[in-house]
Amino acid sequence: MRRPTCKETVEQQYEESVSRINELTTINANIVTSKAKLEQELSTLAGDYEEVTKELRVSDERYQRVQTELKHTVEILHEEQERIVKIEAIKKSLEIEVKNLSVRLEEVEANAIVGDSRLGARTRRREAPTLRNREDSSQERAHNQGGDDPVNLYKRQLQEQEGMSQQSVTRVRRFQRELEAAEDRADTAESNLTLIRAKHRSFVTTSSVPGSQVYLVQETRSDL
Repeated sequence: MRRPTCKETVEQQYEESVSRINELTTINANIVTSKAKLEQELSTLAGDYEEVTKELRVSDERYQRVQTELKHTVEILHEEQERIVKIEAIKKSLEIEVKNLSVRLEEVEANAIVGDSRLGARTRRREAPTLRNREDSSQERAHNQGGDDPVNLYKRQLQEQEGMSQQSVTRVRRFQRELEAAEDRADTAESNLTLIRAKHRSFVTTSSVPGSQVYLVQETRSDL
């Protein structure tokens, strides 16, 4: 059997080396391609991560803002509810006041009418005998007593009666003004209550932040 020469051995080693180099070159090219692809995917993932992080930050800021607005709106709602309770109490009190003033006004009017009638009757009963007794000497009394004759006395009594009637009328008018003022206050309270009820209405909704639920109060304004 012939032994390979040195030249043949070298040539064989050379061919093996070339084959190995080609194989390694192919592997290296594949590695470079894979690296470029991985770098591109990594860049895409980094961009996606940055976008998701930004959206998460925006969502968190929106959530915090909604929470703050919710707290403020709930405080406003509580204040308005307290105002409604106070206005309803004021309205009820004013209604009672109006009713009481109406009763007092009717009593004053009735007392004024009865008082005028009684005063007129008493005056007529008191003056009738006096006038009869003084008819014969009316001229002499008028000459001697001047302003103390029955006519002047009757005039004074009429003036007193008119003064009392005027006082009664004044009281009636005062109670009428108080009644009108109470009715105005009641109307104002009713208007404020209606305005508040029309201004504030609430509903429940779900927040846009995943996994969380919040209660929002919607404020609707209506021109009344």
